[in-house]
Amino acid sequence: MAEKIFSAILAAGGSGTRFGGAVNKVYLPLCGQTVIGVSLDKLLHHPLVAEVIVVYRKEDEAVLMPILAEKGAGSGIPLLAVPGGDTRRDSVKKGLDLASSERVLVHDAARPFWDEAWIGDLAAALDEVPGASVAVLSPDTVKLADERGRVISTTERSRTWLVQTPQAFDRDILLRAHLILPDSEPVTDDCSMLEKLGYPVQLIPGSPKNRKITVPEDLEVSGSCQ
Repeated sequence: MAEKIFSAILAAGGSGTRFGGAVNKVYLPLCGQTVIGVSLDKLLHHPLVAEVIVVYRKEDEAVLMPILAEKGAGSGIPLLAVPGGDTRRDSVKKGLDLASSERVLVHDAARPFWDEAWIGDLAAALDEVPGASVAVLSPDTVKLADERGRVISTTERSRTWLVQTPQAFDRDILLRAHLILPDSEPVTDDCSMLEKLGYPVQLIPGSPKNRKITVPEDLEVSGSCQ
């Protein structure tokens, strides 16, 4: 039997303002359940996951708790929940504070179409480096621009990756990054926190289907329920 080595943090605290509508996008119906429910099923029944920690918006508590009660009933592992902070970074930190495993997964609840096999790939990467992420090579040319939109440079496409989640970390090192980096330090994902402290991060191939649900059209084109 595989050793359960991960505490999985499922980040569901975003406001979803770009998606629109009165309901947080992670609670919308998908594949006969909800967007967040799809990822919960994958995490709660994965052989490498020891516990799942959902970080949520306080105002979503009434809709979330029945989902957690249903999903957690037959999982056999702890399913915890904690209200998030003002930023994604704050929310992940709240999840880290509850994590009991030496390794953690961080996944966005708004990405339901990911492959459970990637968790094994991430675990293997952590044998060599303290941080790893699913990512895809950019199919497009990427240009860096200044605040006026004037091009500064063009990246080498063969080395330009679009980063996704899940991401995996040595818990103590990610926690150290949270404690050391000032709140004013701009970070757009958890891997970038390790990068700023000089730690190596490994990318493993993901899938274009693993897009983040940001606008209503994403629910139609992201993937299937198979």
